[in-house]
Amino acid sequence: MWELGPDADEPEWRTVESPFEKTIFAVVETAEGPYAIGDGGTLLADRGGGWEVVLDDGPRTRDNQLRGMDVTSDGKRVWFAGSSGALGCYDVETRRKYDYSNPNEMTSTWEGLAVAGPAGSEKVLVANGSGEVLPFSVDGFDEDWEAVSKPASKGSNIAALAASPDGVGYAVDTSGNAFRTTATDGWEDIGIVNAQVKFYDIYAGREGRVYVAAGDGRIYRYDDSYHSWTPIGVAEKSLRAFDIHGDQMVVIGHGGTIYERDGSSRWRKLTSPVGVQLYDVALGDPDIIVGNSGTILERPRGQPRDAGTSPDGDNYDDRGEYFDADETGPGESGGSSGDSGSTSGASGGSSGAATGGSTGD
Repeated sequence: MWELGPDADEPEWRTVESPFEKTIFAVVETAEGPYAIGDGGTLLADRGGGWEVVLDDGPRTRDNQLRGMDVTSDGKRVWFAGSSGALGCYDVETRRKYDYSNPNEMTSTWEGLAVAGPAGSEKVLVANGSGEVLPFSVDGFDEDWEAVSKPASKGSNIAALAASPDGVGYAVDTSGNAFRTTATDGWEDIGIVNAQVKFYDIYAGREGRVYVAAGDGRIYRYDDSYHSWTPIGVAEKSLRAFDIHGDQMVVIGHGGTIYERDGSSRWRKLTSPVGVQLYDVALGDPDIIVGNSGTILERPRGQPRDAGTSPDGDNYDDRGEYFDADETGPGESGGSSGDSGSTSGASGGSSGAATGGSTGD
């Protein structure tokens, strides 16, 4: 199914030295380089001198597990959330931590987080294990907690949150549903029709374009112009995380597999230098993937690719997009199409009194 080039055994992703030996769950690109969160509330970063531990005990110095992470649109402030209501941010320019844990006395574990806007005027969404989503806004470092809502149906939890550049929040739950925020009515259901699979990650772009990574090896793409979802076949097993940079998408699949597509080219399965489970990817300069046992993979942006590509673009059938292995263009005669390609992809009411988050070094 995969057409690999002559240098396919030479991975374009390289392992880099890691100061951490436990699991790294999430990574983002900031104005000062990539930041990541790991087991035990650890915050790591590469600020130009190699990866180092920035914080080793979470926002409240209690070693709370951190699982959700996002960054402001200007890349100056990293937000993170996790167990026992742990919630905080880190200013990458001043290198100071701010603690916002247990808002409105909420102490359950935060499972997802999404941020929109620049540092000092950002809007944030955090979701807990009960499917509740807490929205709040920040003015400088003063927070304004809003009313908690529950977009998912009874028995479903929020699997991931995302915020678009224009400040619209999106959520997917564990029952295969997708939601977005509205100006007046909280959340509205936008599908995904007949998906009936577990979702793992979501990305929200401009003009209502949304992508969701699912447990059936597909990416689901939402087009707000037509209010419809298109399934895109990528792999036979679940897709755990993905990121988009321009026309490029990189997806992390089951068992640490990596898939990529540039523009209209076919999906390519990339060679991984490690055999461990990978959890998150952030595309920037450089591209970063993180995973088990402190694994950090890096790829300089613009590095030549190791796998061959097909000149054909996307084809469509009633199952969604797929990619054939022959060298004919779309709609041209040629050999029979190959197997489907494989691909992979963290959000109103009365407000309480607000106090600034406590700071720490």
